[in-house]
Parts: sequence; structure tokens; C-alpha cells
Amino acid sequence: MSDDLLKRVQSDTAVAMKAGEKARVSVLRMVASDLKKAAIDQGVDVVVGEAALSVLRKGVKARADAADQYEKAGRKDLADKERAEITVIEAYLPKQATEEQVRAIVAAVIAEKGLKAPAGTGLAIKESLARLAGTSDGKVVSRIVAELLRP
Repeated sequence: MSDDLLKRVQSDTAVAMKAGEKARVSVLRMVASDLKKAAIDQGVDVVVGEAALSVLRKGVKARADAADQYEKAGRKDLADKERAEITVIEAYLPKQATEEQVRAIVAAVIAEKGLKAPAGTGLAIKESLARLAGTSDGKVVSRIVAELLRP
């Protein structure tokens, strides 16, 4: 992936502006800004590949954390707004693996490497995340590894 992600976000921003989708425009502008900031921080013209996807994942994680905090504070309206922003950002991320797919990959890694708990936990997580290539959250992988390596 070259700078296609940033161009796509900018193009989608223009389309959303013409359609009058103010909330979507706001989110897409924040995403474009985050991508540009990451490029500056890394000293490159444009962030690409996994670095760009990492920027998006951080945005999703931050909004999910904020939504949880708003829920705890009884602010359902703000939590819903954060979740709507997550939906917009997730459209630019690769499709996430299902729990069954993650479980199958983790089981394969454990079997191939002959891993046992607790010593093999770190290696199982690391290898599984590498095979999943950003299509699964580390918390999910960690939980499944813990279940499968349970003594």
C-alpha cells in the first residue's frame, strides 16, 4: 500500500462533504491529520503499509477506550458518537478474523511448535499475531492462547 490510504481518506472526505455528512467529514479529517502527523513523526512523506494501519488501529483503540469511559460516566450519547466514529475508521482496516479463525491459527502454532504453558505463551502469541497480520486484536489472541495452553 503506497499513499493510497491517505488519498482514499481525502477523496472520501470530499465525497462526504458534498453529501453533507458532517460527522463523517469530521472523523475523516481527524484520520487524515493522524496519518500526516505520523508521517512527520517518522520523517517520511507518507506513512504506508503496516505503519498506516497502526495509526488507524490506535484511533479505534482510543475511541473504544473513550466510549467505555463515557458509558461508565452515564453519557450514552457520547459513547454512541465514539462508536460511530469507530465504524467509520474500521472501514479502512482489513477485515478482522473471526474468533474461530484465530483459534485455529493459535492451535496450529501451538501444535507446530510443541508449546506448553506457561513458557510457550509469549512465543505462541508472537507467532500467532505474525500469522494473523493485523487482522486480530492482541487481547483476543492472548486470551485464546491462555485458554489453549491452560494446564
